[in-house]
Amino acid sequence: MTSAPPSPSSVQDTVLLDHGLRAQARMFPYMLGFFGIGLPLFLWAARAGVSPWLMTLYLLVVSVAWPVFMTMRGQAEARAGFDTADALRGRLWRQGLGGGVWTLVLLMISLTAPSGGATADMLVTVCAGAAIGIVFFSAPVLLYLLILGPLAVAGPMYAFHALHESDSVTRLMSGGLVLALAMGFILNRHMRDHYRLQHEALQAARAREDMTAGRVALMETLSREVKTGLSGVAQALSLGLAHLARAPAPRQQVETALDEIERLQSILVTTLDNDEAEAGQIAIERTPLDLALICEQAVADFAELARSRDLAFTLSLAEQPTGAAVADARRVEQILGHLLDNAIQYTPSGRVELKLLPAADGLMRIEVVDSGPGLSAAELARAFRPHTRIARTSSGAPGAGLGLSLSKSLAELMGGGMGAESTLDVGSKFWVDLPFDATAVPPARPKIETGAPEPDHAASLRVLLLANNALRAAELRDQLEGLGHRCMTSTTRDRALSLARKGGVDACVISTGAFENLDDDGNRQTLSAFLDSLRATQAEARMNIVALLPAGDQAETLQDMGVKPVLLPQGRDGLARALIAQD
Repeated sequence: MTSAPPSPSSVQDTVLLDHGLRAQARMFPYMLGFFGIGLPLFLWAARAGVSPWLMTLYLLVVSVAWPVFMTMRGQAEARAGFDTADALRGRLWRQGLGGGVWTLVLLMISLTAPSGGATADMLVTVCAGAAIGIVFFSAPVLLYLLILGPLAVAGPMYAFHALHESDSVTRLMSGGLVLALAMGFILNRHMRDHYRLQHEALQAARAREDMTAGRVALMETLSREVKTGLSGVAQALSLGLAHLARAPAPRQQVETALDEIERLQSILVTTLDNDEAEAGQIAIERTPLDLALICEQAVADFAELARSRDLAFTLSLAEQPTGAAVADARRVEQILGHLLDNAIQYTPSGRVELKLLPAADGLMRIEVVDSGPGLSAAELARAFRPHTRIARTSSGAPGAGLGLSLSKSLAELMGGGMGAESTLDVGSKFWVDLPFDATAVPPARPKIETGAPEPDHAASLRVLLLANNALRAAELRDQLEGLGHRCMTSTTRDRALSLARKGGVDACVISTGAFENLDDDGNRQTLSAFLDSLRATQAEARMNIVALLPAGDQAETLQDMGVKPVLLPQGRDGLARALIAQD
C-alpha cells in the first residue's frame, strides 16, 4: 500500500523551514561578533559585583554551553547537504538545542544578576541585550521564536522588576524587550514571505527550463521525422527526373519541388538551432581558425547564386597579424551562410562584398556589404528579432526570419558579437566579431595533390552501364550524361560483353546491388572470368571498371580484382573521380 503524496501546504512548510534553518546558520559569524562584544562587558560587571562562587558558576556554565553549542552546530551543518525529511528534522532539533542552551544560560544569569551588588544594573542590562540577540537570531525559524524568544526576554524582565519594582527604567526596559520580541515576529513574517517568493521563483525557473528542454526535444523529434519524410520525397522525385529528360516543363516542375524541399530542410535546421541557442544548449568547439580560407570557401559556395542574379560578388582579405581567431568553424560557416544568402537574396542589382578586416582589440571582424534597398533604424532593430521579417524588403522571398537572430546568438556564444549599419536606398553592412588570440596558431591549409587529376565533367567518356534495375539504370544514365559522358546500358553480363566487343568503351559502371558471396572460390572465379573477358574486349586501352556497392564488405575483394568500389549513395563528384582515376 503506497502512502499518499505530500500536500502542497506541507511541501511549502518544509521548504520554508529549510530556508529558515539555512538563514539561521548563515547568522553564525554575526552571532560570534555579538558574543565577542557582550562577553567583556559581562565579565567586567560580574567580576566587580558578584561573589567568587557565583562568578565561578557563570564561567563553568559558559564553558559547558560553548562546546555543546559548537557540537550541535557541526552536526546540523553535516546534515544540511541531504535533502531528506530525516536530515531536516535532525537539523531542526540540533540547531534548536544549540539555541536553547544559551537561552537557559541567559535565564540562569538573569535570575541571579540582582544579587550582583553595585554592578547589578549593568549585569541585567547586558542580559537584556543578550535576550534581544537571541530573539533576532531565532527569528528565521518560527518554532524557535515562539519557544526561545519569550524565555529569553522573561529573565531580564524579572531581574529589572526585582531591582526596580515600579521604576520608570523598569517599565522602559520591559517595553523595549516586548517590542524587540514583537519585531522578531514581524521579521519572521517578512522572512517567510521572502522564502516563499524565492521558492516560487525557483520553481518557475525550473518549470521554464523543463518547458524549454521539452520544446527543444519536441523540435528535434519533429525535425528528424519531417526531414526523413522530405528526404524520401526528394529521393522519389530524383528517380522521376530520369524519365523526364525529354520533357522540359515537367522536369522543371520537379526540380522546383526539389529546391523547395531543400529550402524546407534548411528552415528546419535553422529553427532547431535557434531554439537550442536560446536555451543555451548549443555546444561550441573553440579552435584556432583560418578565417581567410573560410571566407574563400564561402565566396566559392555563393558565387553561382550571385552570378544567377547578375551581381558583382567580391572578396577582400586584409593582411593579418600573427595569431588566429578562436571559434567554432562550423558555426562561423553557418553565420556567413546566413549573411551572404540574405545579402544576395535581397539585393536586386549592384554588388555584394565579403571583407575580412585586420584584427584589433582582441577581435577579428568579417563584414558583408551590399548595395540593396537598405533598412531604417527601426527595421534594423527588428531584423535581429526571431521570427521577424521586414515586409518592405522580404516580400516574396523565402525564409523563416531566424537567420540573423540565430547568427547573433551563435556569435555571442563563441565570445564575439554581431552588429549592422544600414542606409535607405544605399545598402547595408552586417558584421560578426570573433575572439582573436595573438598566440594561437591557425591550422595548416590543405595541400593540393597535383598528381591526382581532378574530375573533369567536360571530358566525354564512353561508359558501359550494367544495371539490373530499370529505375536505377535510368537515374545513373541521367547522371552520367549530365557529366558529359556517352552511355550504353545493359541489364545482363552477356549483353554487356556484346556491347563492349563493339569497341570504344572507356569505363564500365556496375550497379547490380551486392555481388554474390565472393568468399566462395567458385563465385570469385566466375566474376573474375567475366571481368577478364570485359577487359579483353578493349585492345586499345585498359578499361576502368567501377562497382556501386550498397555496403562495404565486398570492397576489399573487388579492389584485389581490379574494380574500383564506390559506396552508395554515390555523389556526383565521387562518381566522376572514379571514372577518370587511373591505377
